[in-house]
Amino acid sequence: MKQKTLIPLIVFLLGICLVGIILYKVDSHETAQNHTTALLNATAYGERIKNEITEGIDVTDVLKQILISESGEFNQFDMIAENLMSDSIESVQLAPNGVVTDIYPDEGNEAGKIDLLQDKDRKEISCYARDNHATITQGPFELKQGGYGIAVRNPVYLKDKSGQEYFWGFTIVILRVPDIFSDTVSALSNFGYEYKILKTDTPWSDTYKVVYQSDGQIDHPVSYSFTVGDGTWKLEVTPK
Repeated sequence: MKQKTLIPLIVFLLGICLVGIILYKVDSHETAQNHTTALLNATAYGERIKNEITEGIDVTDVLKQILISESGEFNQFDMIAENLMSDSIESVQLAPNGVVTDIYPDEGNEAGKIDLLQDKDRKEISCYARDNHATITQGPFELKQGGYGIAVRNPVYLKDKSGQEYFWGFTIVILRVPDIFSDTVSALSNFGYEYKILKTDTPWSDTYKVVYQSDGQIDHPVSYSFTVGDGTWKLEVTPK
């Protein structure tokens, strides 16, 4: 009688174990699949963020090429800068010898006319850009007009009559945050991800600073790192 009761019990327990193993494997497979999908999305949207910032750098490159072709002269700055503007650009600037003299649009941006090589918050990184021929991004910082921005500073070098290279100054674009990332963060939210965009505080630092993030908590995220100019950026994502 005991044997008749024992056999079904063993079969029942084995069945429970088997179901448990199957569920564990299904759950593990689903977790691994979610991780892979999240990693693919982090890579794809990390590259999209890189391209969005690179578009801002491209604007500074256009200004730079005009200065080089005109031997440091820049005529009709306002007209050219107006044509380079986009929804995510706060302003376009020229800084001969590191001093910001031209800003488009000028109205409301007068406070931006400063000496970048002497200003306490901008001096160190601007001198680094000048001395290392490096395009740098700095920020985010609060804009006088409200919201936040990231500065892209591109050093310009010309040659004197003897062929000796010298530092002309910077071409600059101020990018609005989060406007510059609007397509990316909208897509990530629609896909059901929490996200965080970070960048190294300075080109010589390993410390990351949050540029923008979603409102929810980010646990065990996957991340994708990329380089823009002389800075390292990182996108972290995790399913909600």
